[in-house]
Order: sequence, then C-alpha cells, then structure tokens
Amino acid sequence: MWEIRKYLKLLALLFVLPTFGQNMNLPEDITEFLKSKAELIYDHKSVEPDFVGIIDFDKLEVGKIWIEGETNEKSYYEIPAINLTDKCEHYSPEFILLYLPNEKLFGTWDSDHWNLYVFPNTTWNDIIKNPVPYINQQWNPKKEIGILFDPKADYKLIKGWPF
Repeated sequence: MWEIRKYLKLLALLFVLPTFGQNMNLPEDITEFLKSKAELIYDHKSVEPDFVGIIDFDKLEVGKIWIEGETNEKSYYEIPAINLTDKCEHYSPEFILLYLPNEKLFGTWDSDHWNLYVFPNTTWNDIIKNPVPYINQQWNPKKEIGILFDPKADYKLIKGWPF
C-alpha cells in the first residue's frame, strides 16, 4: 500500500510541476494585484505603447528573454522572466513589464533591441502609484527609474541565436 501511495504522489508531482512547480518568487503585492484582475490606472496617451493590459494570474509562467552578447559573433544570454503584460495594440505586449524571479526585480524588456531594464528598489505598489515611467522605460530610459541589466556575473554566454 505504501508503495502505491508513493507512486501516486510522484505521478501527481509530475503532472503538477510543469504548471505550478516553477518557483516564481512573486512578491505578495503583485500576487494580490494579479489575482484581483485589476489594471494599471494611467493616461494611456502619455506612454509610447498606449494601453498595456496586465496578464491574468492563472496565465503566469516563467519564460525566457534574451540579451545580446557583447562579442563579434552571434551570442546571447538567456534570462528567466515572468511576463506581466498581455495586451497592447501597437507593440508586442510580452514583457513590457516583467518580473525576474532569480533577481527579485521588476523590469521591462525591449524585444526589438534585446535590452533589459530593471527597476532596483521598486515594489509593485511603486509601479501601481505611477506606472507611466515604468511602462515608458524601454522607449524613454531614465536612470532614476531603471538601469540596463548586466547578465555577465550570473548567466552563461550562449553562442548563436535562440531561434
């Protein structure tokens, strides 16, 4: 009987882990916000992408973003990231706002130029209070809001392109 229970637990974990087993390390403020299905409140015309919709909590997953390597050859760094946005008419909505679970930082990723800006010492509540500069960071970078992320210390340079 014990062996069957052990086997069933293992089997259950194999089905659950791909969906829920990824450690997202999400702070409580963003978790509560996403579960409430709220949207950021701001003047949409005051940001480059216009309206940016927030993803539903049940659609969260750890994805990957890329930063181009600083070599003469094609190379990149692959960074685990949680996409927080899923609607935008003028740009790809993915990763306009994001969370880096390993670094425990919010940020934004410019998918056209492979630039990742992070927002040190910023909580989700800070972003809620004034979302405009955070949404605009990849189009109008401001040092007081975010800095370019340097992956060299914690991530391996990969040769080639990811696609």
